[in-house]
Amino acid sequence: MKSKPYKIIYFFTILLSYCKNSNIEENVKLNQIISPIVDNERRFSTSLVYITDSLKQLKVYVPTKDEIEQRIPPPPPGKTTNIIHLLEFKKNYTKKDSLELLKQAEYYLKTIKLDSKINKNLKVISSKLIDNRETHLSFSTPLYFSDDFVYIEVGFYDHGFSRGTGYLLKNEGNSWKIVDQRPLWIS
Repeated sequence: MKSKPYKIIYFFTILLSYCKNSNIEENVKLNQIISPIVDNERRFSTSLVYITDSLKQLKVYVPTKDEIEQRIPPPPPGKTTNIIHLLEFKKNYTKKDSLELLKQAEYYLKTIKLDSKINKNLKVISSKLIDNRETHLSFSTPLYFSDDFVYIEVGFYDHGFSRGTGYLLKNEGNSWKIVDQRPLWIS
């Protein structure tokens, strides 16, 4: 009878260890995903050194008939993305892709922790402290397709100018390559 508390403690220790390892692995994967995007965005600003620490939770939704027929406007970009646009963006999508995208309701990492081996010369700054006059990037949570593809949205902010871009990336071994990108908004 006395061994039961030890078994419970042992079980929760293993569970916590697994969760910590999966968070570390996902953070490394996230660093690998943002690396080619940062390189691409640096073409527009040589002073780009900051990214905000928090990830914008991106939710996939199924549009209404009125939205598809363009009788009503879609929701503003930045928090939601239309599943039809995601699937058309990838082009060769499968039924598994749509199911996988719809399952991703909540991404468990809320912030980025930079890996200096992957993202050199880049600094994380708190989204609460950033001044929009400073050049920086803001990332959404990634959306994984059923295969080696991922979609992520990025906001670029530079002295009052801003724009959003959606990126489709493909995993090729240990690195991610940009396959396509689309403008989402500009101000």
